Amino acid sequence: MGRRTIVQVPPVAGGAPRAGLASPDRGPLLAGWWTPDDLRVSELVFEARPGGRIVQEYRDAEDADGSDLVAGRAEGVVDDVRPNERLAYRLSPLLPDGGLAFTAHVDLSLRPTDTGTDLDVHWRITDSTVGSADFVAGIEIGFGQSLDRLAATVATHSDSTDSTDDTDTRSTK
Repeated sequence: MGRRTIVQVPPVAGGAPRAGLASPDRGPLLAGWWTPDDLRVSELVFEARPGGRIVQEYRDAEDADGSDLVAGRAEGVVDDVRPNERLAYRLSPLLPDGGLAFTAHVDLSLRPTDTGTDLDVHWRITDSTVGSADFVAGIEIGFGQSLDRLAATVATHSDSTDSTDDTDTRSTK
């Protein structure tokens, strides 16, 4: 999938980077952006430390009462956490039989720029199976939707008094 700059955030006083992933242990904020549009997080464990567990369970976004079957589940581990700088983790969606569909190696890095903060995202897929073809095909769209939500979360939960009218912060670099 490569590396590209996804989210650009206006600067704060002192030029410190900021983003909704800066404190990944803030579960409600994380759950709010970590799904594509048609899904919602129904269970989230994110132990924000190297070696920490990640568990995500998804349900259809319209299944507010949790009565439908789980739409998906993924399990993983945090590789690196450096607040306001970097988050790296491995996450494996599970197939219906409980086997791993693939392993996503995700590296999210914040870097200050003259105009604010950029979020660089690097995705690498390993261990994919024939049964994972639908998962892999939907990654770019689904993760893109999640990053759009991250940009909106950053704009909404900013600790700065600056504002911007530009809500389309995804870059096509």
